[in-house]
Amino acid sequence: MAKDSSNPLPAEPRPDWRLPSIIDIRIRRVRFRPQKLKHFKSSLTRFKKAVEFKVKTSGPMPLRALSPALFVGETQVIESEPVDSDGTSLRFLSFSPETLPPGAPISWGWIGSARKDRQTTKFKYGLKE
Repeated sequence: MAKDSSNPLPAEPRPDWRLPSIIDIRIRRVRFRPQKLKHFKSSLTRFKKAVEFKVKTSGPMPLRALSPALFVGETQVIESEPVDSDGTSLRFLSFSPETLPPGAPISWGWIGSARKDRQTTKFKYGLKE
């Protein structure tokens, strides 16, 4: 039986998918108007109000197939969009404010990430009425 005695090829470097730190979050209630789509109707058209989280990060978001998510306690907020061209500001929207516990810690990670993989922040959920 023949054996291959050559050294294995070095592995490709893995991408760095670490999220930047959150340096600021502004939370408020907003009126919501879904984006008009050309070829189909958005599933968000039934919503007229939302809780908006404007997030400022310490650096740009890494690009990957998964999107980032905010976690208010254990409630995942996944509807998001970039706010600026440098990739350091995002807008998250929650359409179910009743699921957001007042005073809950806010963390973030990738959609569906386990608690141990989320980045904690110094922020807690609360709305100024």
